[in-house]
Amino acid sequence: MALTGMAIYKMLPRTNCGDCGFPTCMAFAMQVASKQKALTDCPFLSEDAKSEAADASAPPMKLVHLGPAGDAGIDIGQETVMFRHEERFHRAPALAVRIAAGLSDDDAQAKLTEINDAVFTRIGQEISVRLAAVEIGGMSADDAAARVKALAEKSRTPFVIIGEDAAAMEAAVKAVADNKPLIYKATEQNADAFIKIAADAKCPLAVSAESLEKLADLTKAAKDKGADDLLLAFDGHKMPQTVRTITSARRAALRKGVRALGYPAVVDVSCENTMKETVLAGTFAAKYAGVIIMNNADPAELLPVLTTIQNIYTDPQVPNTVEAKLYEVGNVTEDSPVLFTTNFSLTYFSVEGEVERSKVPCYICVVETEGLGVLNAYAGDKLSPEKVVQALDEQKVADKVKHRKLIIPGLLPAFKAEIEATSEWKEVLIGPENASGIPVFLADKRN
Repeated sequence: MALTGMAIYKMLPRTNCGDCGFPTCMAFAMQVASKQKALTDCPFLSEDAKSEAADASAPPMKLVHLGPAGDAGIDIGQETVMFRHEERFHRAPALAVRIAAGLSDDDAQAKLTEINDAVFTRIGQEISVRLAAVEIGGMSADDAAARVKALAEKSRTPFVIIGEDAAAMEAAVKAVADNKPLIYKATEQNADAFIKIAADAKCPLAVSAESLEKLADLTKAAKDKGADDLLLAFDGHKMPQTVRTITSARRAALRKGVRALGYPAVVDVSCENTMKETVLAGTFAAKYAGVIIMNNADPAELLPVLTTIQNIYTDPQVPNTVEAKLYEVGNVTEDSPVLFTTNFSLTYFSVEGEVERSKVPCYICVVETEGLGVLNAYAGDKLSPEKVVQALDEQKVADKVKHRKLIIPGLLPAFKAEIEATSEWKEVLIGPENASGIPVFLADKRN
């Protein structure tokens, strides 16, 4: 959190020596507060003051890394706002799919394969399940270690290890120590043992308690004992209560500076009712989970949640765009149809997806509209017949095809006459108003 000038002044030796280049310590402190100078520019700053400044200026919510170092792992936390419109949410929650302890080795490997395959592409971005949650409850230490190690050899994701027995957890964590799994979870009953496992293995640890006050006490104890990478664990089945509790914890950390609650949240929404599980997961994707644990890996359940996460964790101040250029969909020829659309990502990928579904190879001319969809671009004077003609010329579309037919969005019929009158595209066809109508439209025009 930002330090005030007075808070910085209290950390200084207050001798007004001038060695920092300013006549007084107060003048130097004000420069530091306004980010014009670094606190370490004071040559006589004590080590205690340096440590205090580092703690005070640390982000209100800790950044926690799950899994191996580097891109193979996942960063969560270090969020800065309560509401997306205030700035943006920075680190999307990671979905974890549970591999139940009761599964046979073959069934566990089959479930892991489902998790590995749960990778999808939407509006040009990859979205996926990013954690495997391996349950070891009821297993011996040897069996737990063997299960986790066997799965780790074939997993594309880092692990969450779920269990209550300290001996089994310690063995499982040691078996995949380089993977740096998330240990789930320390409670008031097993806290000492689980904190020691996490501290010794340098692994992240989820902690749970009956109240925020007890949870804060538990995180302080864990940090004092060397387990610094923590997550706050909550029960996802008590949705109204848990939403309130997570919100209170986040507000305490971001608005009140309560460091003991300044950690990302993990929520377990696992249940057999897939519709309920989907609703719960989507809710906590918005409010405010860093990790969401689920039972099922069915794409029909995962995609709504992943889509929710993708939508919420885009920057609301930056339009989602694609490059304005000529795109080829399929094995195009000089007879292929030509369409145009805007460079808003969702618009373009909707059009592209429907063209692919039609099995008709097409050219798509993407017009620069500053990331606005068709109607918004038209209403905002970012899209006009002149601009379409200019884009067609700059992208040299006429050199690609021998015809001069152009398919325009059905929402812009007024463009037809002006494009025909001012360009070489003399046959302008008014396409469907919605992208979903493109396959039928293209099929009719070919017959």
